[in-house]
Amino acid sequence: MNLHRLFQTTCLSAHYDLHNDWLYLDWHGELTLPAVQQACVALANCYLQRPYSHILNSNELVTGVSWNVAVWLATDFLPHMSLAGIKHVAWIYSPSLRGQNLVHTVLSWLPGPLITTFSDVADAYAWLEHTHAGQQRSYLLPERAPATQAKLAQEVQAFYQRLAAQQRVAGRQRKRQTA
Repeated sequence: MNLHRLFQTTCLSAHYDLHNDWLYLDWHGELTLPAVQQACVALANCYLQRPYSHILNSNELVTGVSWNVAVWLATDFLPHMSLAGIKHVAWIYSPSLRGQNLVHTVLSWLPGPLITTFSDVADAYAWLEHTHAGQQRSYLLPERAPATQAKLAQEVQAFYQRLAAQQRVAGRQRKRQTA
């Protein structure tokens, strides 16, 4: 892999793989809802800048994940992936059984076969490479149709607004608990 780092948060390192023309997401540590939401905000910005049709999503270094993360991903973030132009995601499991079960639960709530799960990087890499075979590799910035880009920008803005509202509510709840 020839990786170019796009951003890093407390739980996610995101890279563009220049050789394979796909996004490589490397999740790590304990995945809490605020940390995952922060990472997904950064990820949404990446999707606005450039379509990524293929993603190698690794959870190999994830040590734990809470149930509310799975629910939030399934209901608020992942359903918009096809709008961003994503066609195939190779999702590498966390070594923890709980993490694997949560991934299965999340995937059961999503429509379509967009995400395929794997136990190791080699199999995920080979599958993603196979799904990408024959497709034109665009090392220049590909474009979306203007209507699709506008719809994606609208969804990302709504995403930001929902997160800001959730953070305000959480902040008020913390104040009440400390008062």
